[in-house]
Amino acid sequence: MGELNTFKVEQHFAQIKDKDIESYNDYWGELKPQSNNAAFRRYLFAFMSVHTSWKNNCKGYNAIKQFTNWTLEKGEQLELWNYNSDDLFRRIEATRVGMQNNRTNYIGRFSDAFWDNPSDYLARNSNETWTEWRDRLAKKILGLGKAKTSFAIEMLFPLEAQVVCMDTHLFQVYGLNQTKDAKLYDAIEVDWLERSEQRGLSPYMARCLYWDKNQKRKNSRYWSKVLEA
Repeated sequence: MGELNTFKVEQHFAQIKDKDIESYNDYWGELKPQSNNAAFRRYLFAFMSVHTSWKNNCKGYNAIKQFTNWTLEKGEQLELWNYNSDDLFRRIEATRVGMQNNRTNYIGRFSDAFWDNPSDYLARNSNETWTEWRDRLAKKILGLGKAKTSFAIEMLFPLEAQVVCMDTHLFQVYGLNQTKDAKLYDAIEVDWLERSEQRGLSPYMARCLYWDKNQKRKNSRYWSKVLEA
């Protein structure tokens, strides 16, 4: 197991400017989903982010975001599911983002579960912490895991979420390997949450600022524009 190194993390938080916090808060606050349809699309984006680049993530998402094209109307629904698996598969395959069999299966199953009870995927129970809600969802959503379930929640509640998508890049910032050091997820998440609180911004905004700077971008719109109405 690797050794936790917080030097780069400390450096990142020390370099965050107040004006950047303000502009990111304004932008992502406006982007917070206001309907079940918009929230469902955030989950679709998270599914398409698994094991791919941000460019392919956006490409894959654009192919399926108009989900009424591959879901079935009442009366057309099949006995076991309410989506057209062949149509969904073709849309994903055409983008060449990979994992089309798994993505079709995972997204289709999630679509059924989400629309059967949207509220379960849109808000915590009254007695749940953010991490308890995330962990509960991660167990029931096939194909996302802890990190990508956290990503979906971050996009649902960009200024409020107290969970973090600790992906490969953030593990590396801590001097760790995501595969070998997976057991340290909770520890580095807590560290990121605490540093965000001390600096006065949401954990997701801190992550976006890190990621965008790493991509040599001034804001998130090079990828997040696909989420805009």
